[in-house]
Amino acid sequence: MDAEIFWKNVMHILKEKKISQEVLCDGTGISIWTLRGSISKKTFPRVDMAKTIADYLGTSVDFLLTGKDSDEYKVRLDNLKMSLMDLIEQEGK
Repeated sequence: MDAEIFWKNVMHILKEKKISQEVLCDGTGISIWTLRGSISKKTFPRVDMAKTIADYLGTSVDFLLTGKDSDEYKVRLDNLKMSLMDLIEQEGK
C-alpha cells in the first residue's frame, strides 16, 4: 500500500465536499501541522487518525487506502437493512 494513494483519496474527498484541510482539522482535532506533515512526507497516519479522518469524511479507512469500497461491508450493511425491513414488516402485522 502506498501512503500517497491514501492522501490523494483524502484530498479528492475534501475537494468533492468543498472542505478545507483547516476545517478537517477543526472537525477532527488533528493538528494542521500533523496533517500537512503526513501529506508532504507521504507517510501513513496513525490508525486512530486514519479512522478519525475516514469517519469525518463519511467513508471508510479501506476506501482511503484503496479507493474502493469494501464489498464485505456493503454486503453486511445490505443484510442489516434487509433484516430491519423484515422486522418492521413483522411488527406491522
